[in-house]
This record gives sequence, C-alpha cells and structure tokens, in this order.
Amino acid sequence: MLLKSAKDNKDSDVSKPNYDLEILNADEKPMLYKVHDVDLDKMNITQLSDKEEIIMLNVAVKERLEKYMKEAGVSQAKIAPLIGVSMTALSQYRGGKYKGDVTAVEAKIVEYLDTITEQEEIKEKVQTYKPMEDYIPISISEDIYKMIRYAQLNGGIAIAHGDAGIGKTKAAQKYVRENPTQAIYMEMSPVAGTLGNMLRLLARTLKIPESRNKMELMLSIRDKLEGTNRVIIIDEAQHLKLSALEQIRTLADPNSITGTKGVGIVLIGNTEVYSKMKGKQEAQFAQLFSRIKMSRYYSTSNVTDDDVEKLFPALKTTRIE
Repeated sequence: MLLKSAKDNKDSDVSKPNYDLEILNADEKPMLYKVHDVDLDKMNITQLSDKEEIIMLNVAVKERLEKYMKEAGVSQAKIAPLIGVSMTALSQYRGGKYKGDVTAVEAKIVEYLDTITEQEEIKEKVQTYKPMEDYIPISISEDIYKMIRYAQLNGGIAIAHGDAGIGKTKAAQKYVRENPTQAIYMEMSPVAGTLGNMLRLLARTLKIPESRNKMELMLSIRDKLEGTNRVIIIDEAQHLKLSALEQIRTLADPNSITGTKGVGIVLIGNTEVYSKMKGKQEAQFAQLFSRIKMSRYYSTSNVTDDDVEKLFPALKTTRIE
C-alpha cells in the first residue's frame, strides 16, 4: 500500500501544514496508523493490527507480585489458586495480555499479598494479639474482628460466644466484607447443622460441585483449602451437630505429611456452642476442645456506653457529667 502525506507538499503551503494521510489504494481495507513524531522531516508511521488492544496494568501491583514469587520461590501454578484466579488468567495478566477485569484480578493479588505480609510481620513480633480473658480493648465488635484476624493468621479454632444482640455477627460480616476472597462466612440453622448439610453448604460457598458422597465432598473441600490462608467463620454455630463439628475441626489440623497449617476456624454463637464442650459431652469433644486457641465469652454486662452508641445509634445514651 502506498501512502502520501503532507510532507510531500509542505513547501506549497507552509502556513497551513496538513497532517492528513491519504490511502491511495482504495480497494484495500482501511488500516490504523499512529504518528510517533509530528515533525514532518522525522515522521514515523507504524501500522497497528486491528486486533491489538492496550491493556492497562497497575505496574506497582505487578512488580510486587513478581518480586514475591521470585523471593518466595513459588510457581504460578501454586499461587494462582491461593490468589483466587485461574492459572490462565494469572499468566495472561503477567504477560500483559489479560482482556478480562484487570482491576478485579489486581484487587485479589493485593488482598493475598497483604495477608502474607501481615502474617510475616506477626512472626517477627514478640507480642501477637491475644485478647485477655476479661478485657475488651475498645468494643465487643472490634474485639471479635481482631479474634477472626488472629485465627486467620495463626490457624486453629477460635470461639466467640455469649448473649445475642451484642455485635458478634456484625463483626463477622464486617470482616467478610473487607476480606471477600480470604474469609468464608456460613450461617447455621437447625436444618443446616447436620454433617451432610454443613458440607454441602460449605461446598456451595467454595463453589465446589456438590456430591452425595460425604467423603468425596470433604476431600474436595480439603483440596480447595489446602495451603491457603483463609478463615472459615461459622455463625450460629450452636446448631452444629457433633459429627459436623468434628469434620470442621479437621480443616484446622495441619497436613500430617507436608506440615502445611490448616485454615482458621471461628465459631460464633450463644453459650451452648462452648458450654456443651465442657458439660456431659466433654469426652466426646476432647479432640475438638484441644484445637481451641482462643475463646471469649461476651455478656451484656460487658457492653459500655460507647458500645451501645455504636451498635444502636437510635438509643444513644445521654452521659451524666
């Protein structure tokens, strides 16, 4: 194809330069061009493919990912499921060819790397957060929020139990909103508390194909969670049957072969979720009880004026000076 530019005719009308390009072969499909330099004596015209697209990446996020993968010696195949994306999507993203929602992929990368960074920082600190038995730092909700974070970073089981309506569920929901790819939230009911129904609910939450075979379902769940830094939050946990609790407990156990730590488990409910482990069924719950790293009881007597104002703005109290 021949091109003719105003460069050929610049001497004819210097006052009105013409930068239009004329396609002399009208039978061919019009092509796209970009001008690298408006100086007509140095004009460089590059033909672009009509299939090319400009992929906008956050360079800082990509460099952070590449640095972590190199320093940690982790492969693309291993890190992709931990981030929450397919290996193909991650490969295309790293190569600058991903045509999907780049912002969503980068958000998952940042969330994963932030969790890893915080986990490494905690290992370096002498004091890790662990609530005192009879002390709530600021409010009940914030204390439970920190408890969930502790369980995610350290693994094991944490229990938040006590009176209704004091912010337990509110804290859990806030955590899930702020950590959507790392936190798994399930709300139990009398019907959902059986082993089979609990496994099906968990599988559905993890987007795992459901199976009638409980063993196959449990193996699929374990494979999905293996090596991740996720945390499972079970609200209204007092509805869980013993068999369901025992299976949940195994997800917090480290892999006996590789030593990989299990996921964090947070059980939230009324006093029954804890008291039945210390009552007549204590022997049955012995293994489960041994996995508990943190347990807190929350009562309405612990609620301060600040807590009331935060949980129930409409009932804001008037303080007496």
